[in-house]
This record gives sequence, C-alpha cells and structure tokens, in this order.
Amino acid sequence: MTLHKHAVSGAIALGLALAATPLLAQEKVTLRVGYFSQLHDAAVLDLESQLKDKYTFEYMKFQRYADAAIALSRGDIDISSLGYANLITEAAKGTEPKFQFVSGLARGAINLVCHNDVKIADWADLKGKTVGIVAGFPEIFLDDAMRTHGQSPKDVEKVNFAVAGPPVLQSLQNRTTDCSAVFEPFGATAVSAGYAYYPPTDIADNSFKGLNNALAVNTEFKQKHAAVIEDVSATVKASTKKFSEQPEQWVAFMTKSQDFPQDIVEIGVKRAVLDSTLYPAEAAVLAGNMKELGLIREQPSQAQLDKFFAK
Repeated sequence: MTLHKHAVSGAIALGLALAATPLLAQEKVTLRVGYFSQLHDAAVLDLESQLKDKYTFEYMKFQRYADAAIALSRGDIDISSLGYANLITEAAKGTEPKFQFVSGLARGAINLVCHNDVKIADWADLKGKTVGIVAGFPEIFLDDAMRTHGQSPKDVEKVNFAVAGPPVLQSLQNRTTDCSAVFEPFGATAVSAGYAYYPPTDIADNSFKGLNNALAVNTEFKQKHAAVIEDVSATVKASTKKFSEQPEQWVAFMTKSQDFPQDIVEIGVKRAVLDSTLYPAEAAVLAGNMKELGLIREQPSQAQLDKFFAK
C-alpha cells in the first residue's frame, strides 16, 4: 500500500472514530433522581428497573421536600419527587420556574390515627381532642378536612412537632395526644404496633383532593432532554397504573427496595392513592389554605401556578 493510501485509510478510520465518539457518549443519559423513603414514591423508585437499559440512574435520598426543591432548582439533581407545597411556595415568589411538574405521584398518604382508647366515629367526635400535628401539610389536611365536613379546626387542641418521627408516635402511644395527623408510613407504624387505629375521618377527603406530591424536573434539564423526560413521565404513569391495580406488587416492591416491614407496608398502601394526574386548579385551592396558615405571604395567581405545570 502506498503512503498516500495509508494516509487516506488512516484519515477515514480517524473520521469514523471521531464520528462515533459523540454517539457513544450520548447513548446513556445520566439521571440524578431525588427521592424519599415513603410508600407513595414507588413510581419514582421503579424508574431504574424499568429504564436501566436506556439511562444511567443516580438516586439521592432526601429527608425534606424543601431540601429536594433547592437541589432541583440549583441543578444538583435532574428530577425529584416533590410536594405540591413546594410548587406553590416557588410560584408565590413570582419568578420564572426553575422546575416543573411533569406527572402526578400521589394523593393522600397523610392520615389521622387515634389511640385505641379514643373513640372517633364521626367528625364531630374530634371536638375537644388533642391532636399531634407535624408542621406543614398535615395541619393543612386536618384543618381543611374539618371545614369540609362541617367542623371548626379551633375545636381541636393542636400539639406541634417540627418533623415527623418517633416523638410524634411516642406522644400518641403515651396518650399525651389523643390522635396524630402524620405522614405515612408513620400512621401504619402506630396501627401495626397495636396502640392506634385509623378512624373513619379521612383527612385526605378535603377540598383540594388530598394533593400530596408529584414528579418535578429541572427546567434546564427538560429543555436539553425533552425526549428523556417524556420517557420518564410515561414510565411513571405506567408504574402508577401497575401498582394501583396490583397492590401486592406495590407491597412487594416497597418491602424489598426500602426494607420496610411488610406488615407496615400492607397497612400503609391502603391509606395512599397513587395518581399520575396533575391538578393545577386544586393547587390553587391548596395555595389558599397555605396563605391562611401563614405559610406564604401572597397567594399566587392561577396563571403563575400554571407555569409550574409542564404542557
């Protein structure tokens, strides 16, 4: 082979290599996923098992929605489970969204549990009771549900706890409080332990449909990887449908993936509603509740809220 032919062959090979490199680099997008160890994050946790052949996943566990919202806004993570309250708090600032909701995750999953010695048969029975409240969403759920069912939130004595955790349940077990409004699986933990029960007063039966959390995406990431987010959103919807229709799979998945005791999961999944629908109108109702409790100064307009829901 002549020197000229060697040079031509080498150039072709180099060209093919350079052309192939970016394709290989783009084969698998890495998704940095924020999640919470809670029963209603099942569809988020299921993403990797459903899409591992297409994308690389890095999961990051958070304890508070507020911390996940900050990380998502800064671009430290790409997608995350996030509470509706976080969307409303950001919308109230009047700025352009740094994240958007692309799929719903759950409604409910915040419940009232009462000590076995406290008999609650109807909403009126809550009058005069002492209720442990985890600051934020549980109080909104309780207040709104009481008003929805013809009662006044002022008729219960609230004992505030800064975060969900053992002190809330210990207070209930010791009868320092009669009932507690708590996130799951704390309610299921108390029921499983045998000292508490779920009364027929479902605090998720409220004016904003018990909105809880949704899947949020960093807006810059969404612009760069629109097809990826469409894929993720479709997968979340499919997982939501699967777990809703086959709760035994939901129980098995959460027991294995989060190392939850099976009896607690079996109780807890009955108290949450997986729902991939997004609810912009109900978010406005929830925003009104947040303003009334002083959690936001100004209630964002529907138009401002709508910016935070992907079209």
